[in-house]
Amino acid sequence: MTIQGIYDILDACAPFSLQESYDKSGLLVGDPERTVRRVLLTLDITVPVVAEAAECGADLILAHHPVIWDPLRSVSPAHPVWHLIRHNIGAICAHTCIDIAEGGLNDYIGDMMSNQIPMSREWGPLAALSGGRTLGRVAALQEEWAADELAEVLRDVFDCVSLRYCEGRNAQNIQKIAWCSGSGGDLIADAAAAGADALITGDCKHSVWVDAQNRYFTLFDCGHFETEVPVVNLFAEILRDSAPEIETVISKAGTIPLFSSI
Repeated sequence: MTIQGIYDILDACAPFSLQESYDKSGLLVGDPERTVRRVLLTLDITVPVVAEAAECGADLILAHHPVIWDPLRSVSPAHPVWHLIRHNIGAICAHTCIDIAEGGLNDYIGDMMSNQIPMSREWGPLAALSGGRTLGRVAALQEEWAADELAEVLRDVFDCVSLRYCEGRNAQNIQKIAWCSGSGGDLIADAAAAGADALITGDCKHSVWVDAQNRYFTLFDCGHFETEVPVVNLFAEILRDSAPEIETVISKAGTIPLFSSI
């Protein structure tokens, strides 16, 4: 199996062509013809993650967030790309393509929630994108939930460091939820239009909370990291099914970049 082979497996499950125009998903570092025996899986490629990959003998790092986003004008030891090149480790990043794909990250976290929140399995799309693509999901609940009860369950589902929420008009009888991994606060209008009583996402900035308040809409911020880190388990399942000869290692260094909270 080569790096190109791993790329092709991912492309079959979550086509890189689905990514948003601003995204940088794909093979970002490395020789596509290099043989791969061990892959390290992570949300972010950081300097500690590359050091971990080198120590465990990984030939490739598979990550969600692109390790190269803005154009690089220099490459120094302060940037993970310097360490990837130094250790001859490849990097494939699957970002918005796996958010958007059927069977991708939003379906995966939907499955996680449905294990503790009984809901219909007929999930609709949250937001329509160009080219017939959709982002996020919407589902009816099998019984009504109050926002505070739902918050407690979501804290457990995503193992949240912190969880913030605001209560809207239907906060005591939530019957339909929408969700989007990562930073999906700008989809409140789409969630409301889809008939959802609440939106579950992460990384909501001040203006998003103001929008939720203005719309009397219930919003849950479960964290950007927490709603996206399940992608490493999804990556592991994809590779174990399609390339069982490849050893997959879930990164221990790829933790939330937060060391203390008061």
